[in-house]
Amino acid sequence: MRLSHLTQAVALISATLILTACGNDSDDTTIIDGTPPLLTTDSNFTDGYSAVAAIFFSGQVQDSSGIKSLTYQRNEEPVETLNVDTNGDFNARILLALGSNKITLEATDNAGNIMRSIKTVYLGDTVAAGGSHTAALRDGQLYGWGRNNYGQTGLGMTTKIADVMGHPDTPMLMHSAPKDLVSIKFNQNHSLALDAKGQVYSWGEDISGQLGRGNTGRNDCSKTEDCRLDIGAIDGIDNAVMVAAGYKHNLVLTKDGSVWAFGANTQGQLGNATTINSSTPVKVDFSAAADIGHIVQVVASANSSYALDDKGQVWGWGSDAYANLGRGQECNKANNCININATPFRIDVLSGNSTAHTIVDVHTNNAIAPTPEIASDSNIDLEKVTQLTAGRDHVLALTNKEAVYAWGLNASSQIGYNGEKFNATESAWANTILTPTKLPWFTDKNIRRIYANGNASYALLDNVSSNNGTSENGSATDGILYAWGMFGETNGAGKTVYNDLDEPTNKLSNLKNIDNMAMGVMHLIAHEKPLQKDANTSHRDGQLFTWGWSFEGSLGNKDTTHVWMYNTPMPVNLPSQL
Repeated sequence: MRLSHLTQAVALISATLILTACGNDSDDTTIIDGTPPLLTTDSNFTDGYSAVAAIFFSGQVQDSSGIKSLTYQRNEEPVETLNVDTNGDFNARILLALGSNKITLEATDNAGNIMRSIKTVYLGDTVAAGGSHTAALRDGQLYGWGRNNYGQTGLGMTTKIADVMGHPDTPMLMHSAPKDLVSIKFNQNHSLALDAKGQVYSWGEDISGQLGRGNTGRNDCSKTEDCRLDIGAIDGIDNAVMVAAGYKHNLVLTKDGSVWAFGANTQGQLGNATTINSSTPVKVDFSAAADIGHIVQVVASANSSYALDDKGQVWGWGSDAYANLGRGQECNKANNCININATPFRIDVLSGNSTAHTIVDVHTNNAIAPTPEIASDSNIDLEKVTQLTAGRDHVLALTNKEAVYAWGLNASSQIGYNGEKFNATESAWANTILTPTKLPWFTDKNIRRIYANGNASYALLDNVSSNNGTSENGSATDGILYAWGMFGETNGAGKTVYNDLDEPTNKLSNLKNIDNMAMGVMHLIAHEKPLQKDANTSHRDGQLFTWGWSFEGSLGNKDTTHVWMYNTPMPVNLPSQL
């Protein structure tokens, strides 16, 4: 775990500058009069995009005169107090609102001096990739491109690559979309979006009811009434903060921690104690989930579903055909297992640490601290899951200790060590990883986020040193993407070869300072952090890059419309940038 230190020496020097209490909110840290407390936080307290509706971070606050209080404020909401133990250690969980969240962490000593640290965290995704369609948000507007056989790009009609006019092989503004979208999520041939008020929208393929808009009003795309060409609102869900797009089912997380599901349900992936498909939202039944916390993330795969709560506990339901639920065996006919798991149960990701997941915000009085009555927090050093992601049939879990655990299908080395160098050797990992297993490659790495879809996985790393060949002048570089599992490369003869990478590998050396990305089944889109930080634009602008399987314009570039594989990321320009 890497700590960001604000030393006393810096504080003393800064104090001579007579900084005022107003400060500059665009700075990460503001020192306010006198000699402020020493405040350190781990690397989880940082600017950027979040896949989870909460941030979890630890730290320490110290001062020779004692600490009066440690507080945080999210946007303009009331100030909340955090507990500090006898050593000055603290452990925080802060729920996030949809969109931009300005988090102000403020430590005050008994002399009234203040140290303030400010971060901006964006809950949501402004890029998306599905089967072969892609999109990006800018200024709340939707730009889409790629395959459109079910109207999944949002044009309001179906098109194919042979169409002389109309097919979106480069980014097009979708005029029929709401103008205040803040997050998008695609998979296979359907699309989901959230607006600033938490309203969910859907369009594209609807064969299994995965658009959540009922059984009437569908259009005829490839079969009778199998799609929806309009970008329409889903009724029955209010205050959504997150959507998760599976292959034929979807999940929605609301502000109160409730989870809703719709679409295919043959393995119980909707989590409502049935195996009946539903074309309208049904509430996931957590009634039997003992000691469950507030749900802060939902993830959907091919036929399985997952949720993370604010205690660091992982819950799963649906298919267990490839040990998707981490219970120690594949649930198939050979194992005499009925593969129906229609309600959530807990997945023990951190074996032997089943009671060590609780994070509690304790409100204390602004008295002199530390005091003998406040005991040292035994939970501060415990490992907890802080993010999930899933591919077709494999799952990754990131912890607050910057470790990655994985389980499920591994036939393409999407978990690891079953690829081009390890496969068919004594050292190879199995085709299916039956229980959550720690991946050794991530030791001493600074992991910002993990991604998965199809049979591939990615990690976004910061502070990558020059010995990885990705930094300039010997300095560390942020925003480096590492891929493992299925990875296609085109040789000099134009033939694409898919090699399964054993462990995370920097195959995209020209990409740096990436702050978010989205994985389609076989293609990807990434967003580069703008060179100049601006609180009003830092999560909207910045160069876009695409790579992977190019089909019907999925990469958004005229020059690669008919190329099957493009393994060097290329810039994609939205219309006003042309």
